Amino acid sequence: MSAARTTRTILATAAPIAAAVLFAGSAGAAPPQSLGTALTFGCLNQGSLASITAVTAQAGPEANPAIAPGHVLFSTAPGMGPMPAAGQVSVAWLNQSTGQAGIVDLEGTYPNLAKVVNTGPGTVLTTVFGSVNLSSGPICNSTPAAGTVTVG
Repeated sequence: MSAARTTRTILATAAPIAAAVLFAGSAGAAPPQSLGTALTFGCLNQGSLASITAVTAQAGPEANPAIAPGHVLFSTAPGMGPMPAAGQVSVAWLNQSTGQAGIVDLEGTYPNLAKVVNTGPGTVLTTVFGSVNLSSGPICNSTPAAGTVTVG
């Protein structure tokens, strides 16, 4: 085996192990919890029967150290096309442990919307709802997505 080939083999084997050791702390956050999918329908004149938007929640700081205690990051992402050109998504939440509640609009450029919300610690029941526009046609409604998230 040539020296260059031996070096490549060693690097190919050792690099992932070294990366895992060096960056072990960077993957400590738990993945976001799915709140389901919001199905958009009623836009038949825009060439599609439906589109799907994924909705997630991530609590802090146990699930994500970048999120303060008592806070939740709600976010949306494309699930299945066609992707709407614009959208407005809101989250209604109720902390079953404290009685706190609220409704917030997610921010950003659709379909990647997000917002960190101070829900307080406890079990938080959520409903995500909104409307989208697939192009220059009429605005279409999405089915709500609901779920719970435990906030530390």
